[in-house]
Amino acid sequence: MTAAAVTPPAAPGWWTSRFGQIPGNGRRLLAGLGASRLGFVVVPFAAYWLANDRDLTAGQTAVVMTAFGAGWTFGVLAGGSMADRVGRKYTIIIANVLSAGAFLLLGAAPTLLSLCAAAAAAGFAFDLARPAVQALLADIVDAQSRAPALALLYWIMNLSRAASCVIGGLLAQHDFRLLFVLNALLNLAFAAVVAAVVAEPPRPVVGRGRGAWRSVLADRRMVGFTAVTLVFLTVHAQSMVTLPVVMDEAGIPPVWYGIVLAADPAAVVIAQLLLQRFIATLPAAKACAAGIAAVGAGLPLTAVGDSVGWFVATTPLWVAGEVVFLAIAPAVVAGLAPSDMRGAYFGVWGATMGVAALAAPVTALLLLHLGGGTLLWAGCVIAGAAAAAACLRMDLSPASAEPDGSDAR
Repeated sequence: MTAAAVTPPAAPGWWTSRFGQIPGNGRRLLAGLGASRLGFVVVPFAAYWLANDRDLTAGQTAVVMTAFGAGWTFGVLAGGSMADRVGRKYTIIIANVLSAGAFLLLGAAPTLLSLCAAAAAAGFAFDLARPAVQALLADIVDAQSRAPALALLYWIMNLSRAASCVIGGLLAQHDFRLLFVLNALLNLAFAAVVAAVVAEPPRPVVGRGRGAWRSVLADRRMVGFTAVTLVFLTVHAQSMVTLPVVMDEAGIPPVWYGIVLAADPAAVVIAQLLLQRFIATLPAAKACAAGIAAVGAGLPLTAVGDSVGWFVATTPLWVAGEVVFLAIAPAVVAGLAPSDMRGAYFGVWGATMGVAALAAPVTALLLLHLGGGTLLWAGCVIAGAAAAAACLRMDLSPASAEPDGSDAR
């Protein structure tokens, strides 16, 4: 079986025909997740809230956000392990209840120390459910529908993120506490929906015991793809770490920054609709390499600008790369993973998001100190090119053929 098998070939009505094959159980899961991710409102406004509402300095804000990133990293790892051991469904329920409580604690934390502790807890709970959601969706659909189903998951999460940025801005004008309340209510609602109407299909019992992580790390293809993903995400994270500083120095007013903040996921939603047919025609390794290279080259191109027009005109270049990589990468992970270890595989792979959130600002500070913006953006180009080249050399074909499934519908 070749790498191209990870993404089904294009055909007339590809999106409609493939997504129409997702059983009702999967559609309920996707709908519930989309609604719950509107509670994403807290995360994009967290640093702004800390500086504006809590009067923290830039250094103090960075410390709190670092605690959030550290919690995020360990939370995804733990969520993957729980998904395989406790079960996908129960992990999603537990994670969303914990997330509701953790973010309420963050909103009420009175001191810097308590803010750091609550931020670490909120980061831990934030994506605790993601590996279980990805693994459950991969369990529910048959092998042929897995790639488009996981691509739809990514599309829905971005659609919700775009809406949440707008909702968050409106609520924050009145009271920042509303962000935390909305997040908690939507998390609890999603937990209730999963408990009531989402079924978990039978799956093999995990028999690897404490050796689960060792089994994942012994898979050289998985380790290589995870390393490439980490490089990609660290480069991409400069869009949230350094690009806002570039825009501020260019005199872009806050209102335009807010529009760009919401426009990024909106652009992802549109770009994925336009590019999905193209993505489906490429082998997985080539598609992922193209996405990495586009982000590595496109983001620095945006950063050399000094006007709203330039930022708006060049952003689609690297947003397209983000779409190409992240629309197909989850299907690669699902294909590499044994069916009883999908949670652990998604946990290890998903932890790269938290690691990148920690590595990106440190890397930016170091390169800016050594050589300024030129060195930083040149480093992004080089890192993107190297990761894309490494990806092209990988065999990303599924670990084994799987029978179409015994799915809970």
